[in-house]
Amino acid sequence: MSDGNTGRAGRSTRLHGREDTVDELRERSARAAEGNGAVVVLTGPRGSGKTTLLERVARDTGFAAVDLCGVRAERDLPLSGLARLATSDDAGPEAVCSPEHDEIACCTALLRELTTRCRRGPVLLRVDDAGLVDPASLRVLGLLGRRLHRLPLLLVFAVETDPLGREPATEPLEGFDRIALGPLDEWAGARLLRERARCSPAPEAVEDALARCGGLPLALSEVAESLTAERAAGLAPPRLPPDGRLLTEAGNELRGLAPSARRLALLLVVGERLSLETVHRAAPEDSAAPGAWRELLGAGLVHVSERTVRFSCELVRVGLLDRVCPAESREAHLRLAEVFERDGDRARAVRHRCAAGEDLGGRLPAELAEAAETASGVRDHSAASELHELAAAHCAEGDDRAERLLAAGREAWADGDTRRARALSRRAGPLVREVRTRAANELLRGGLELCDGDPDTARRSLTTAAEALLGTDRKAAFRALMLAGEASCVTGDYRGYYALAERAEQLRSREETAEVTLMLEHFEGMSATFRGRHAAAVPPLRRVVRLAGSAVDPMSVIWGSQAAFTLGLLETSRELARRARGLAHRNGDTAQEPWACVYGCLSALALDRYAEADAAALEGLRLARAFGQRNRAVDHLVLLALVAALRGDLETVRVRLDRACAEEMSGRGLGRPDAFVSWGAACAELAHGRPAEATRQLRLMSSGAGGFNPAVGVLAAPHFVEAAVSCGEFESAGRLLTAFDRWVSSTESPARLALSHRCHALLARRTSEAEERFRTAVELHRGSGSSLELAKTELLYAGRLRRARRPTDARELLGEAHTIFLRYGAERWADRARAELRAAGHTVPGGDGAAVPELTGQQSRISALVAEGATNREIAERLCISERTVEHHLRNVFVKLGVRSRVELTRMLG
Repeated sequence: MSDGNTGRAGRSTRLHGREDTVDELRERSARAAEGNGAVVVLTGPRGSGKTTLLERVARDTGFAAVDLCGVRAERDLPLSGLARLATSDDAGPEAVCSPEHDEIACCTALLRELTTRCRRGPVLLRVDDAGLVDPASLRVLGLLGRRLHRLPLLLVFAVETDPLGREPATEPLEGFDRIALGPLDEWAGARLLRERARCSPAPEAVEDALARCGGLPLALSEVAESLTAERAAGLAPPRLPPDGRLLTEAGNELRGLAPSARRLALLLVVGERLSLETVHRAAPEDSAAPGAWRELLGAGLVHVSERTVRFSCELVRVGLLDRVCPAESREAHLRLAEVFERDGDRARAVRHRCAAGEDLGGRLPAELAEAAETASGVRDHSAASELHELAAAHCAEGDDRAERLLAAGREAWADGDTRRARALSRRAGPLVREVRTRAANELLRGGLELCDGDPDTARRSLTTAAEALLGTDRKAAFRALMLAGEASCVTGDYRGYYALAERAEQLRSREETAEVTLMLEHFEGMSATFRGRHAAAVPPLRRVVRLAGSAVDPMSVIWGSQAAFTLGLLETSRELARRARGLAHRNGDTAQEPWACVYGCLSALALDRYAEADAAALEGLRLARAFGQRNRAVDHLVLLALVAALRGDLETVRVRLDRACAEEMSGRGLGRPDAFVSWGAACAELAHGRPAEATRQLRLMSSGAGGFNPAVGVLAAPHFVEAAVSCGEFESAGRLLTAFDRWVSSTESPARLALSHRCHALLARRTSEAEERFRTAVELHRGSGSSLELAKTELLYAGRLRRARRPTDARELLGEAHTIFLRYGAERWADRARAELRAAGHTVPGGDGAAVPELTGQQSRISALVAEGATNREIAERLCISERTVEHHLRNVFVKLGVRSRVELTRMLG
């Protein structure tokens, strides 16, 4: 018997992702072995690994095992659970559950017997499926659990929760320590899947399985062991084995339902997610039958949230489709089709009539395609994709079927389902005959590779698509060229980008639409920028920003945000990025949202809005992972590392860069993210006072993937100058500053101009020139609102003043800098400011943040998650930081707010 996370018979058991839980159980076992009895309640949904953990405890401890398992059929029989109680040597405690005993007497008898057994050695009493144990027996066991203090006995209950984490009625177990088994994280899930798989799964197959299994160990184990070659290659969705535990138990539950509850369940099997109103209308008599819903929910097959009802596990629902009687399945499909037809929902009605086996008068492919277009028109991309795929199944071999599959792939891509879109594109490939269809496939494939594959492959596919589309769809052709250019930038191939820009210019005509004009101007402006011709870049980039202001296409608005960022119009860039996200969401083009978040983060970072930059990148990371866009996920992880680096948080930088490496960053030629990694690492080293290491990291930009990255290189120039000057490398610092100044002089950003003056101050030989430059930088920082960079400039300025024997002037600057650093949570920089203050003959209190009672952005986010009930581990996972960092921030939060515990913090924030 196993809940999951186990292998086949004879294979060693490794509890991936449950290491902390195993450690907790070992700790309690050790306490019990010393004569201090302990009770633990394990909670989690079906398949989360509760039974496996119970088995692991017995094997690890060597305790004598006494086992009890709840049985649904006997839950209403008082004391039936104790009657089934059996020990490892098959000596049953007959006297324990004698009918003439009340519950106290039963507890006393059971305690007496267990005490006798404990004299021979420690005992483990395991109660599996405790929610199905009859209430009387559960009360006796609860009484027992409060009387174990001096016995070498460990009592462990396993309680199955519903998909929303709610426990059944187990009041007798209240007050005992609980360990909740959540879903496995993606790394543990991937390890489990690969370990159990019979054939080596491709990365896309692993990601698809992780998404569909919801982190349940049992589902992952069963999916892994049923992988076929097609599924392992990512060409088909994962399925549960028909003889596996999950499907077998669900099938038994379904068969055991009363007829009315069963018919309700079948509607959900064939209809996926439905509104309660739809179910009521499709089966009014069954829905009104006494006890039907209570029985259905009690079986754990479905759950209701607000107005929606769906099957608890999508993989189980799909597996049950093959087990349902065809006549019952047909009846359920036709019931739903009638409801959707009355509602005017032609797309869903046609889909259900098709599934019911109706031929629709021989017009099935056309009806399905028409319904798909209708669904797409209302931005129901998931339904549109499924309908196009159904239409393909009823088309003859060749381009007609390929076109339907590609249409299904485009809809899946618009819905953010990268894995499904890729599988559909692959299926269409061998069927393509015509140039037009091949171009469509290359365009889809290129977009997918750009976000979740090899950018160089993306560039080739997109370039091929652009040339093929020029004669039929000019807008699509230029969009393909633009995306090919983005792919070149991602790899660091700027020569390739220039060639694409020149090709686009050759194709320019006098009469172009606004969208095509925006793309042409963007190519011209960014090409000039990358070549260092900043004055020439300004006019076309201004035109891009102007055109983006009225664009309704998310991609055009994102390009406008990039142009505004390049021009130094940081507020405009921020607003355009936000608008692009809104358009992508409203238009159903959700695949573009992670890209929009990139410029939302960069613009907020340039404006010194670190909390906003962190939030934008975290949201972008969440979306990228949800949509299966690994390259975009890497973009956001390295941006998160940069945010932490600019604060001087080296530990968080390492955590986030490790996560980026876990996304297989190095194997795909991601030159631009690689350059951001070098920049972020250098900023962290600067904060820790290691300029030589910072210089080395910055020089890695010219030796990483794609060679020197001009875009990131110019952004990182102020930090390179600071590091190089500290190392005495004035000549190389001067050269890079000259390039930075050419860019800054063409922009309208006082924040960037302030950085230029700070760099010139660092390079200045004469004290008077240095002071003038520093004062100008401080004024520009104040005017632009870039507080953290202001504090860094004040720190550098004060260092120069102190070395010039002007400690009084230095102290005033350092005091303000120290306060700003604390406000931003930049503790390493605050330490440096305190050290400078001590050197200037002044001391300040330690770094507990007491002088700044406001919470930093990071502290506020951590506090909010604590109030939601998240553990330190969950918070660390959500924010991409270490658990030690979470603990550190919480200690500071407790001091600032005057609370002593998480409970008090939750109460205060509630």
